Amino acid sequence: MQRIESVRQLALSVTCAILFAGTVAGAAVAQTKVVRVWHTETDPASVKAVAEIVERFEKAHPDIKIEAEALAWGDLEPKIQAALAAGAPPELSHGQPITCTALQQQGLLLPLDDVVKAIGESNVWDQIKQVCRADGKYYGLVHAAGTSLLIYRADWAKQKGLKAPKTWSDLIANAKALTMDTNGDGKPDVYGLTIPGDNLFINILVGELIAANGGQLFDDKNKPLFTDKKMIEVLNFWKELTTALPPGWEGHGYLDTFANMYGQKAAMMFQGYGRGASLIEKYVPKEMQNTDHFDVWMKPVGPSGNKPAVQVDEEPWMLLKGSKNPEAAKEFLKFFYKDENYIEYIKSVPIHFFPITKSLRQSAAYKEIPMVKRWGGWLEVQQEALDGDLAKPTLVVKYEDLNTKPYLMQVLGSGIIRDMVLETAVEGKKPEEAAAKAQARAEALIKKAGYAKW
Repeated sequence: MQRIESVRQLALSVTCAILFAGTVAGAAVAQTKVVRVWHTETDPASVKAVAEIVERFEKAHPDIKIEAEALAWGDLEPKIQAALAAGAPPELSHGQPITCTALQQQGLLLPLDDVVKAIGESNVWDQIKQVCRADGKYYGLVHAAGTSLLIYRADWAKQKGLKAPKTWSDLIANAKALTMDTNGDGKPDVYGLTIPGDNLFINILVGELIAANGGQLFDDKNKPLFTDKKMIEVLNFWKELTTALPPGWEGHGYLDTFANMYGQKAAMMFQGYGRGASLIEKYVPKEMQNTDHFDVWMKPVGPSGNKPAVQVDEEPWMLLKGSKNPEAAKEFLKFFYKDENYIEYIKSVPIHFFPITKSLRQSAAYKEIPMVKRWGGWLEVQQEALDGDLAKPTLVVKYEDLNTKPYLMQVLGSGIIRDMVLETAVEGKKPEEAAAKAQARAEALIKKAGYAKW
């Protein structure tokens, strides 16, 4: 009897132990907060850097699990919209500045003021503070900045005695001079310029050009200004550029234009970025991987403008309302922006990822990055553009456009601007005719969206 009772007690003890272990395990699972992070940096080096930062963060925060996913631009925006519609958004996601502003105005974002405070507001470059900020709160925080660049073959330009173009006319003259038949077959095999023909980059470039020409895309009543003289000058300029572009340019994507440049099929790249330095070092012969062969100029000014303009590639992190663990997500961002972590991310594409923090930009560790030493001139041109308020996000001419023109994302997605450009530059329509058609379409879009004030 005593033996039976002992067995019962042992069984009871084992059962209790199992139940206790299960309870503890269940509690541990319950305490683990999952933070989903969507970002647009699909470069393997950037993916690896994010993974390493995540690993260090999880070691320091065992109760938080970060699920980071790199997504192509074409996949990100639809995925965000689908997740919001399903009521299951990620905690953090990249987005274009105009996307960030649109979501903020719909009440779909949470502020990131705690993160900015942890970084130190005075430690953030002033230009960065203008992105996705409303009512004194930060609803977006740029992961890194990089301005568009006019990349050119410095060795060829030197051979032909060409100088930095100050005006659009100068650029066209340079492009024609650099369109060359190097194999003697009577046809150009090097073109003076390469430009992407996809919808996003044509929108980016039109926004740049209208700003560099002293114009705007929309007036204070949200009426499009596509038939304005300054836009007609933009379209005429584009039409002239086509004489120095490779055949089929309208079908070239962003990476195709880089391939044209480092593949020595184009002498200038109007919509270049700092990541081009990484591609040059990957694909061109060793002896050409330097600024003696590939350098950058500040972009030129239009006939009605008085200062250059460039696009700034600066997707902000967005903290989405309705996500499960927003506070844990903020802790991750605080960790991400610490100099010792952030530098690993910046080093993955160091000439394109301009740090948003002054502490990192001015640190010895940053200045000693080998690529920063090799391509420092490219960074100086970007610094000049950022400091001089010459850099704006896609379709933004003035920073207040982000808050006063919430329809910019719809305009971008509509294809209206690309159609206007291609009708002029490829189909041969008169700029005035293409602009009038685009004007009517854009007016209809803005009226339907309820933003017309004219």
